[in-house]
Amino acid sequence: MTTPATSIRVKPRIMARGAADFCVSLFIVFPAQFLALFILPGVITFLFSKSWYVALAVPLVIYVVFLAFSVWTITLTSEGIHFHRFIGVPKFLPWGSISSVEVAPRWELIRLGWLWPLLPAREMTASLTSLRHYRIRWQAGFCYYPPADTEAFEQYVSTHLRKPVA
Repeated sequence: MTTPATSIRVKPRIMARGAADFCVSLFIVFPAQFLALFILPGVITFLFSKSWYVALAVPLVIYVVFLAFSVWTITLTSEGIHFHRFIGVPKFLPWGSISSVEVAPRWELIRLGWLWPLLPAREMTASLTSLRHYRIRWQAGFCYYPPADTEAFEQYVSTHLRKPVA
């Protein structure tokens, strides 16, 4: 039996997991997010300000805010999960506060991870896949993460979490 590493860095899965997965992201999620995050705020700003410069600046500011909240990677340690991001919560979850880590169904992820709330979303990576995201639940809430290496993620989490990964 091998001993688990003291810490591992797990990058998010960015690419879609097949053509159907790509189509869900491109034709369902992307239009809804783009409309709600960029088009509507820009149009509303233009109606109030009558300035194209201000109207175009609003989506740019929203994009910068999105980047600031984005999770670029996570590190799993013997203490817990470290989320690498500029701002936002969680930044660190100790194992003792995590109640479960489970694979999330696609439509749950789309509805509760990507579409509501939009900012800050509960899934804040640049992932184009809606499959194999894990719901990480703790007492105050939950978030989603799509590990690129699901096997290493599950193995490490299972050794440190009180309940095994479901």
